[in-house]
Amino acid sequence: MTTSSDEITTDLDEATAKFVALENYRRLATSLSKNDGTKAITLTFQDLWSAAIHPEQNIDLIAAIQRDRQHARRFDALLRSMAVFSQPAQAAAASDNMDKRTGEQFDLELKPSSRQDGAYFLIIRMHNLVKTIPQHLYYCHNNSYHFLSLSPVHNGVSQVMVGESNSIIDAFNDPAAEFFIK
Repeated sequence: MTTSSDEITTDLDEATAKFVALENYRRLATSLSKNDGTKAITLTFQDLWSAAIHPEQNIDLIAAIQRDRQHARRFDALLRSMAVFSQPAQAAAASDNMDKRTGEQFDLELKPSSRQDGAYFLIIRMHNLVKTIPQHLYYCHNNSYHFLSLSPVHNGVSQVMVGESNSIIDAFNDPAAEFFIK
């Protein structure tokens, strides 16, 4: 058999090495495509507690908690145990735009601004006063926790102004949403 100078020759060891390199690249590419960029994070009870007590300072931590199902369940249990008042999911809504949600411990009322400027007033009426001063209204909507800082409570009423794009508007109209005051 004659070989021409135009033919490319490769010995078995070189071919094997190239095949292994190509296979490694393929596996790496497959692994990277499956990675969604989120790593499991380790959180302590202190992390969850801090997020529940000071949500304004821990917005990123709350987002990380909600990305992990186990952490989200633990956070949910902690919020429920800390709640001064709670309002579970409602029966089916009568219309797309509810303006009141009543509960055993507190009522919520959502009123659009009379100036028609896109602002809404969320009025929270607590049925019983407690010794602790309520600071936050938490709400669970679409399996995510959100919060609003409450204004001072006078005669059992707190009022918060929110914009029309605030997620509480959708949560308020969703009968499956739950609300907690802490």
